[in-house]
Amino acid sequence: MALLIDRIAMTLIRSLGQQWTKATLAHRLNLSLLHSTNVQQLFAGATSLSTVTHSVAALVFTQGQPIWLPPMDNTSEQVLSSELTLHCLFEASRLLFVKELNQGQLTQSEHLILAIANQWSTELQERDSGNANSHLPADKVQNEQRDDDMLSDHSRQLCNLLKTINTQLEAARSQQRQANRNMGLNQSV
Repeated sequence: MALLIDRIAMTLIRSLGQQWTKATLAHRLNLSLLHSTNVQQLFAGATSLSTVTHSVAALVFTQGQPIWLPPMDNTSEQVLSSELTLHCLFEASRLLFVKELNQGQLTQSEHLILAIANQWSTELQERDSGNANSHLPADKVQNEQRDDDMLSDHSRQLCNLLKTINTQLEAARSQQRQANRNMGLNQSV
């Protein structure tokens, strides 16, 4: 009986720890995305940046603690590096890509995640090409963002994969709209 109680206690502790890490990740993602004017322009509707970043964090942890995610400092008010933010957005987008193709509909928050990921990767690619931080006021740029102006090969690959996801989703949506129009035409004949 004591062994069972110990297992339950350890499971509960791990679960609480993971929830805390998710909340910390969501908070730090929020801080990171606040500095992008182009990302902020996507928030004209009812869904907040906080809701979106909590959704991203939940998607990142869908299959447990990711091995690529460094330990989150619970008291840190620092933004995530641009590349770590990119990785989080890529993981969330990858899962949402599959969800949209299989189930057809995404929530407003999920659509925003895809739009933010596309915008973030575009900004990183522009910065990597020599347009470093031209969209940010100088006093808003964090040191971490200045330090990683040059993208790693892995991050360039993630940017390209995000572009592919976006292109394929747009093609699938266009195909679905065309099929819906064709059904409407066939019913009126």
